[in-house]
Amino acid sequence: MNTSQPAKPRTTAPIQSLQRAVAILRSFSEAEPELSVTELSQRLGLHKSTVSRILATLQLEGLVGRNPESGKYGLGLGLVGLGGTALGRLDVRALALPYLSPLVELTEETVIVTVLDGRECVNIARASSPKPIQYVGWIGRRTPIHCTANGKIFLAYMPNQDRVPLLPGSLTRFTENTIVALPTLEQSLAQVHNQSYAIVHGEYEEGFSDIAAPIFDHRGQVVATIAISGPTFRMGPGQIESFVEPLLDTTLTISGLLGYRGT
Repeated sequence: MNTSQPAKPRTTAPIQSLQRAVAILRSFSEAEPELSVTELSQRLGLHKSTVSRILATLQLEGLVGRNPESGKYGLGLGLVGLGGTALGRLDVRALALPYLSPLVELTEETVIVTVLDGRECVNIARASSPKPIQYVGWIGRRTPIHCTANGKIFLAYMPNQDRVPLLPGSLTRFTENTIVALPTLEQSLAQVHNQSYAIVHGEYEEGFSDIAAPIFDHRGQVVATIAISGPTFRMGPGQIESFVEPLLDTTLTISGLLGYRGT
């Protein structure tokens, strides 16, 4: 007789200390930019020692700061960087949209804007090719980073310590053209970084090619990419290279709008 109990569904329980830290951060406002330990303790119903420990950790991470004259705490400059990153991902879509249609008119292929989310690229904007046979690339679609032009841009400009965790020892093969050997991929990424664009022929989907270039923010970090994608019979070697100059002109223009001053 089997007396084992059915497995209970796993739930994600909130982390109390993290919830309390968020509550503290949300307590500050334009009307009250600084609050004392006592004030926070009373508002949140927490013991002052608990509030003090959380504030000390937040201060260590640069998320809050302490006014040495009043002894009160306020939001730290570390939040500016986090907020800027979030806003940059929102702003880049709005800034890029007016430039997509001209690229479509020039190339007659689908143009897509992507951002990085973990180990995947996510499409956040698109202008479709007028051709009956085209690359669809719907908004919200997720694609892998190791075998797409968009993904290779993100990897090529990423510090090595950030890149390594995103590349498992065994890379997934999608087509016969997919690069699955890490040394070979590293060589490909070095070339992408040197030339400032990536070209992929049928590594993720057979019969389709794409070329992508980076969009930089004011810090010189890649926050998005723009790719021109279409069937390989129209975007094969020779033809796809003609898209390099207009693509780079477009991404550099958008980067400049985000405050990028590189060359």
